[in-house]
Amino acid sequence: MIYQVLNISLDYYYCIKKLGGNKVINKRNSLIILIVLIVGILFTSSVMAQETVELEMWHAWTGQDAFASEVLLPKIEEFQENNPNIKLKIQVIPNDSYRTKLRTQAAGGQIPDIMQTYPGSEVQPLVEAGLLMDLEGIIDYWTDDLIPRDSLSAYTFNDKVYAIPAKVNYTHFAFYNKDMLEEAGYTEWPETYDEFKVMADALKENDIVPISLGNKAKWVLQSIYISTIGDRLTGIDYLEDVLAGERKFTDPAFIQALDVIKELADKEYFNKDANSLNDMEMRQAFYQKRAAMFFGGAWDIGGVIETAKEEDMNVGIATFPQIEGEVAPKALSGVTGSAFSIRSGLSEAQKEAAIKFLKFFYSEETYVDLLRTGSFVPAKVALPDDISPQFKDVINLVNEHQIGPVYDAVLPINLIQTINNGLQSLTAGEITSEELAQEMQDNL
Repeated sequence: MIYQVLNISLDYYYCIKKLGGNKVINKRNSLIILIVLIVGILFTSSVMAQETVELEMWHAWTGQDAFASEVLLPKIEEFQENNPNIKLKIQVIPNDSYRTKLRTQAAGGQIPDIMQTYPGSEVQPLVEAGLLMDLEGIIDYWTDDLIPRDSLSAYTFNDKVYAIPAKVNYTHFAFYNKDMLEEAGYTEWPETYDEFKVMADALKENDIVPISLGNKAKWVLQSIYISTIGDRLTGIDYLEDVLAGERKFTDPAFIQALDVIKELADKEYFNKDANSLNDMEMRQAFYQKRAAMFFGGAWDIGGVIETAKEEDMNVGIATFPQIEGEVAPKALSGVTGSAFSIRSGLSEAQKEAAIKFLKFFYSEETYVDLLRTGSFVPAKVALPDDISPQFKDVINLVNEHQIGPVYDAVLPINLIQTINNGLQSLTAGEITSEELAQEMQDNL
């Protein structure tokens, strides 16, 4: 580049000399040539300063969900188009494999420069190992006006924030076919658990599977079911109290929560192959009207609303009915997610590029666009006028509740594995609620 600029300058010099004939170049022409040389050198320096910066990025968004395909993935592409000097080497890893691979790589200290991280106990080991850069130097960019500081709590350790989330993932909603419930004599979602059981029995009498469940991957009963049911019966501070040694997993309230899961299985409200189906097959059974309802998370809302339109289904959205003995009757399990963290130890150029990406990616525009896809967001943004009426109803439903912890966002990995395996065994009739509670306590 420097040689090109010098050649251009020399060409300009001879051009001026030619215009002046054989006369000696005057001071004015000399000044012009000098300015051209200086500008050329400055331009060259600027170009050289914008050398390509490479960043390795991992995420788990395969594009199957509206929030990813319509907002997050296009946002990454837009950043790359706007910043040709920043090259993102992206690796997309399906969700079921992503967490395992990140943990394995982290154990060897080999993680990408920018990575999707999961909240609470999943990101904590990376923080404690010193693998992630804290964002305290730039966090005011978001917390001054856009994101409340407490919305970042799942990624905050020792008062330092290590990731910015895109969404709030409420992990518990009931999606039900209103027409199928009406066939069984019900036009309203039941208010209490006892009423729910009567309704489920009526569905069975009509040869309708009450609940479609796909717990093959083992996380569904934990994240979607026991997190909300447990939060309501034990209180939203229960898990923190247990981890602090102030309460126990063998407390009667937690055993009661496990008993609810066991009862749903014992009464055959789930499909018989519940532990053999994955969560996609679970939803498919509902869409094909092979079951009256399924319990899922906020990630399902957009798909349910869209499919209901396409298939002309009359779908309602609710939460689990009230259970006798609840101490937090409005608890709804949820946690922030779709977050990116930055690896510690980047070069200054890489660090600057990574921060530029985060500021572009987690913008007000992004959060408004996510709302349009039926996603909940941790940011303070106005609801767009063009969101669906169904999603507005769900927002009103959520506003009636208080957020409670999701078990796999709070518990350490060994206890997550214990409860995931245990809930599957519980629904298969292999263990009792008391035995699972004791196993949880023993592994604490």
